[in-house]
Order: sequence, then C-alpha cells, then structure tokens
Amino acid sequence: MTPDSYFTLTFYARKPKTEKSEYPLYARISVGGQMTEFTIGRSVNPKHWNQKRNQSDGTSRRDKELNKFLEMVRARFCEIHNMLIRENKLVNPAVLKAHYMGTMEKPKMMCEVFREANEKRKEELDRGDIVKPTYQRWTRCVAYLEDFFKLHYKTDDIPIKEVTSGMLDDFEHFLRMKKSCANNAAVRYLRCVKNVLQYALAHKWIDHDPFIGKKYQRTYSERQFLTEAEIKTIMDLDLKELPRLEVVRDTFVFCCFSGLAFCDMKSLTIDDIQDDDKGNTWIRKARAKTGEMCIIPMLDIPRQLIKKYSDHPVVKATGVVMPVITNQKMNAYLKEIADLAKIKKHLTTHVARHTFASMSLCNNVSIEVISKMLGHSDIKTTQIYAKMQDQAVYDGMATMRSKFNNVQVV
Repeated sequence: MTPDSYFTLTFYARKPKTEKSEYPLYARISVGGQMTEFTIGRSVNPKHWNQKRNQSDGTSRRDKELNKFLEMVRARFCEIHNMLIRENKLVNPAVLKAHYMGTMEKPKMMCEVFREANEKRKEELDRGDIVKPTYQRWTRCVAYLEDFFKLHYKTDDIPIKEVTSGMLDDFEHFLRMKKSCANNAAVRYLRCVKNVLQYALAHKWIDHDPFIGKKYQRTYSERQFLTEAEIKTIMDLDLKELPRLEVVRDTFVFCCFSGLAFCDMKSLTIDDIQDDDKGNTWIRKARAKTGEMCIIPMLDIPRQLIKKYSDHPVVKATGVVMPVITNQKMNAYLKEIADLAKIKKHLTTHVARHTFASMSLCNNVSIEVISKMLGHSDIKTTQIYAKMQDQAVYDGMATMRSKFNNVQVV
C-alpha cells in the first residue's frame, strides 16, 4: 500500500479525431501523483457535458441514465479501494483499473496448484519413475484438502498465499481425526503438501514457506513376521473347497519364500525367472518401487507353486507366474486364512516380505545377501525388515554354550 493511498476519479469528454455529434467519455484515476486513463464505453453531447460537476446537464432520459451510470462507476471504484485498504494491499491507478476492468490476475489457488503438481506425478507414473500407489496418494491428498477447506472455510479452495503454519497443524489434526489416518499416513500426506508449497515458492507464487520450523517424524512400529512353524501351519491348510483362499494362500507363501513385494509379485513373469550356466534358477526382477534389481535364488516351494498354476487361464493369457488378485482383496482374504490357521497376527501381503527377511536371517544368511535379494539400495532398510527371532539369538550363542556349559564355577 502506498503512503498516500487516497484516490481521485474524474470523467471527461474527449473530442474525437473525426467530426461526431457526441464525444466519448474517459475516466482518469490518480493516486499519489500516479495517473491512468481509460474509456468507459459511453459518450455525451459536448453541449450538455459539465466538466466541473463531472456529469451531463441534459434533461433527456439518455442523459439521466448516463449520470446514473457514472455514479455506479464511482461507487464501484470506492468499493475496490476500500477492499484493497482493508486487505492491506497495494493501491495505485493500475491496480484500481485492473480490478474494475476484471483483468486483475487471479491468485493461485492451493488445490489448483496441487493438481498442476499431480499432472507431473502422472507423467512420472507413465514413465515408470513412481508406482501407482504413490500417484494415488497424491490425488487422494488433494481430495482431502478440498474436504478440509469445505469443513473449516466453507469453500472448495483458498489462495495458496493464505496457507499458514497454523492451517497445516489443523490439516494434520483433520487427517488424524476425520480421515482416521495413522501418524505415518498423515506424515506422507503432509510431505505431499510440503512438496507443492516448495513448488509454489520456486515459482514465486508465495513469498514464504509455512513449513519452516516444522518437523514430522514417522513412527517405526514393530514389523510383523511369521515363524517357520506358522508358515507351515498355513501351508498345511486344506483349502481345495475354497479356491479364492487357496490362490491367496499360495501367493502369500510364494512371497514368504522369495521376498517379493506385492506389486512385484503381481507383475512377475516367466521371463523374470532365468537359469545360469551352472543350472541354477534365479528370480531377477527390478523393484517397481525403487528400480533396484532383486536377485533371488529360486527355492523349491516357489517352483512347485509356479508348476501348480501353469495351466491357470490368467497365467496363460498374461504370462505371469501366478494369478494374483488385488492387494485389497488379498489382505481381506489373508485375515480369513489367519483365522483358519489360528494365527493371532494381522496378516498382510507385506508380512510375507518381512517373513522372508526374518527366515533368511535365522538360517544364517548374511544381512548383505538379504539386502541384495530384497533389492534394497541401503542396508539400513534391510536391518529394519530383518527382525531376529528368539531362535536365532539362541542359535547364535551355540558356540559359546559348547565352550562354557561344562565349566565349573569354583
């Protein structure tokens, strides 16, 4: 806002270049020594125009309507001026004119910018740089933002410049309370919002980052995995009368003995299974999530399962090794399987991956080899997955026991 934001508005008739009976009317706006002029789209008989009073002295209906229109223009400029003062925004002739003419650039809106970012995420998905669940998280986040704005601000969207640190706190609370998001899910959504605001900051659509000073920490819960005894119990279930559960059980078991994540298992084809020059069979597949190559020796159980489903219509039609259903249905059916096996653990498709890492560790496979099989780029990730079972700790002390168990304490 200028130090002197008072404005003056005058109208005047300008003689046209060609001889006409009426002169076009112009408006002149002045603020703090600055001035701009523009036509208002009306004309007046110069004989009736009173420059001092800024109106027509004519008595015809047309002159009266003109004077009424001029008052409406003046009232509109006063309304615009008051709005700019109230919002502590810049007041100058160009801004007043732009608002009046409707040519003022509209502010960038939060959800609008988010959708622009989502278009880039879609391109990344099409290129294979990100996986579908990541893209879905971005699209779901903008939908959650709209719900949040409707609830708290009674609107679908707000200017991105109006996003504040407190608003982000409210959005986090909304995710936790209204959308029932766990801490880690809420943090992932907030990181999407942060990415969008940094995108806006880079384009100078905002002049500050409301995330400054904020830190969101993910919680690392204990990873669930199955013991060898529990896996055997699941494998021993007779599910021939329940084919929908049988294929889910077999898919889960395949992942337990290969360490493949669900999305990689779903897209695993015969071409991903290769023999080396020594006759050893390997699963060689790049992870959808990171692009890192998984190199996994083929064990006998996965080999049996591939043979079991070799004549399945889906396998024949698509070239995949097993007819894998959706992750959502898999998790729902795994709950039924856990009940049938009397296993009191929350089974999901990812539990199989944890189980593979844990079993490998318990069977003296080195953490480096496990990392290679799981396709991890950082061994620290493997250390999170590979939780040692009690039996592994007990077996790890076998050498020390053999040395000291018969030693007598004097």
